[in-house]
Amino acid sequence: MQFIHPYKIRTYLAALSGLVIMAAGCRKGLNYTPEVFVAQPQVFKDQAGATAAVTGIYTQLQTLKKSDYALIGVVGTDEVRCTYQSQGYGDYWANVTGLDVYDIKFGSQNYQLSGFWQDCYIGIANANAAITGIPNASIADPSVGNRLLGESRFMRALFYFYLVQLYGDIPLRTETTPFSAGVRRTPAADVYALIVSDLKFAISNLWARSKNADKGRASIEAAKALLGKVYLTMKNYNDAKTLFEDLQTNNSLTLLDDYAQLFDGQHENNAESLFEIQYSTDPNNTQGLQNLFGSYAGPGIPGSAFNNHTPGAGGTVVMATSFYSDTVFDKANDKRYLASIWPHRYDGNGNTMDWWVDPGLPTVKKYDISSSDIDIYNSGKNVYYLRAADVFLMYAEVLNELGQPGAALIPLNKVRSRAGLDKLENVLGHTPTQTELRTELLDERTRELGGEGWRWFDLKRTGTLVTRVQRYNNPRAYYVPINGTGDPHPAQNVSEKNNLYPIPLSELQTNAALSLNDQNPGY
Repeated sequence: MQFIHPYKIRTYLAALSGLVIMAAGCRKGLNYTPEVFVAQPQVFKDQAGATAAVTGIYTQLQTLKKSDYALIGVVGTDEVRCTYQSQGYGDYWANVTGLDVYDIKFGSQNYQLSGFWQDCYIGIANANAAITGIPNASIADPSVGNRLLGESRFMRALFYFYLVQLYGDIPLRTETTPFSAGVRRTPAADVYALIVSDLKFAISNLWARSKNADKGRASIEAAKALLGKVYLTMKNYNDAKTLFEDLQTNNSLTLLDDYAQLFDGQHENNAESLFEIQYSTDPNNTQGLQNLFGSYAGPGIPGSAFNNHTPGAGGTVVMATSFYSDTVFDKANDKRYLASIWPHRYDGNGNTMDWWVDPGLPTVKKYDISSSDIDIYNSGKNVYYLRAADVFLMYAEVLNELGQPGAALIPLNKVRSRAGLDKLENVLGHTPTQTELRTELLDERTRELGGEGWRWFDLKRTGTLVTRVQRYNNPRAYYVPINGTGDPHPAQNVSEKNNLYPIPLSELQTNAALSLNDQNPGY
């Protein structure tokens, strides 16, 4: 990944007065490859320019999900942890490891935190420019102009939703706020109010998935699902319930029959997918997540179970926790297990490499490349942001929080049934209590959505981040001490302050309305 130094943030934000025009179309969906930079009045002269400018907003989400920024929301949880080796890869990767172990590197100068912050605000700046410019464009069909505004506001809401969950009170920059101006931190409640307003507008003006010719554009279904997730995060359970029921009734949510097809690279933009980030093997349009997740892939052993999973590549930066790979699944019956986890690594003869500490231990399989990809650094596989299974599980959580655990079993069991599991009440022998179901739903979200970027946010939302990380994010949990003594769960560095990330030092130093005293508590 090319690292942009945080002190250059003002230069990059100032450059947003010129927007990126994008090429139309590509192999699978939107093409995010920049073509030329032009001034804003030229961009919003007509429908073609406005459409291309809105397409450019998606570029920042693609950037956040194509390399190590994608680990935010994944590491530092009970699902995925950094390997022993990652800290030895140099200072840059020590910053990544800091997000996992919450050590001294988890601070305001962390490259990952400042870079993620910067790219979100670049996306917001592009969305603001589109929201301002589209009404001035010559667009014959008003529904097209409104759809483009809906996409812009959907994307702005998406970026602000990331920021407010991670950092709390943040500078709220809208289409009326120059990015060169200093902006104080806005209370999180006001940020959420803008997010809700943007998504309501998007729901009223976006097109349905079936009407969008370009795959990868935000749709009504995506906006409803995201607003439901926002309501759930805000603990506004009644509005979330209403929205999830409307989405299921009026927008035909469905699950693929085979869970493994979600990640085989052959069923992208499928019926279950509500919104996914588009990649292809075109130049500058690839993602390199396999290198991060460390699932080795080489030429394979023809005709063997180890095909495409032999040594030759894989950075071994992160791997599954023992909780995710060994504990949470019913390995014998849950079809998601072998679709999500590589239990072993293999040498060229198909022998396991379990003797080699971290690189021999289980990894997340979902980002393994296929034969149609270039290499582990350049995969064309799309990455999910929202899919129907997430909606079913969020709906179950909402019903449970409203005191209806029996009703919550219906959407939960839809997800379990696809996985080949019996109804939860049959497994337990009784209808679970609200407390029992809270734990079960949290575990079910890992089984279904592990490694897909939601776990940190799930743990924060449910108030379980500190306890679950301390218990499960632990390399030594894999090992029994040689002398049979010792604590199998040594304390993590995580504490309650880590429910918020630190405001990047670059923002405190370059935003004229802020000072070092505006930092989050404890940093």
